[in-house]
Amino acid sequence: MRMWHYFLAGALLLAPALLATAVLGLAFDGSKKHLWAGLFTATLGVGVHTLVILFMLVTGRVLKEAIRVRRLSDSFLAELNAFFGRKRAYPLAGLGASSIVAAGVLGYSSRGFGISPVWHWIVGIGTVLLNLWALQEELRALKENQRLVDRAAAELDEFDRAQAAAGVPPEPEPPPAPILSLKNGLTLLIAPWLPYLYWSLVVWRGDFTRMSVHPWLELSALGVLVTVLALKRRASAA
Repeated sequence: MRMWHYFLAGALLLAPALLATAVLGLAFDGSKKHLWAGLFTATLGVGVHTLVILFMLVTGRVLKEAIRVRRLSDSFLAELNAFFGRKRAYPLAGLGASSIVAAGVLGYSSRGFGISPVWHWIVGIGTVLLNLWALQEELRALKENQRLVDRAAAELDEFDRAQAAAGVPPEPEPPPAPILSLKNGLTLLIAPWLPYLYWSLVVWRGDFTRMSVHPWLELSALGVLVTVLALKRRASAA
């Protein structure tokens, strides 16, 4: 499957989820149905928009490595930079995800901060319209980005065929990244507390007694272990 296929699948779920959340909010203001629909939509929306950012970051990384290791033409990187310069999908992805989170936080603003619920409705309707527009722009940009990747892959295949015809052995594959790495350890150490803080501060409005530290504590402890092992491995290698 192409990368835009995954995005399209998420977008086809997100669009009706946004509309359903808005309808439930208008029909059942403050109900659990609206709350759970909003939570599902926020999680899905952030995930879908994050896919766009990840896909584009990975594309840039892969092309840079192909230029450095496989002698791919520099024109592909220049074309990718021009693509980022004229396309709005990258900032729209961040704006779309941020608007969904902002609408969710403002849903509790009247209870926790005394802010008028009108702001929740204004931002909520704006979020629906913004995201429906952003999804179209992101899909269009991903398709164009995929065409660039396909052209780069075709040039690399042609280069491999030319080397094979000349009797040049293929270049060895780089070793896989180690699981016990500092990056993985710090991710396991910090990331589990993000959903914990969201539920404690947003859903339960700062009442930490309603949130258990499990399994976040255990995941964080695993991150500490991976970090220590990675540091020991680095020290022994040095």
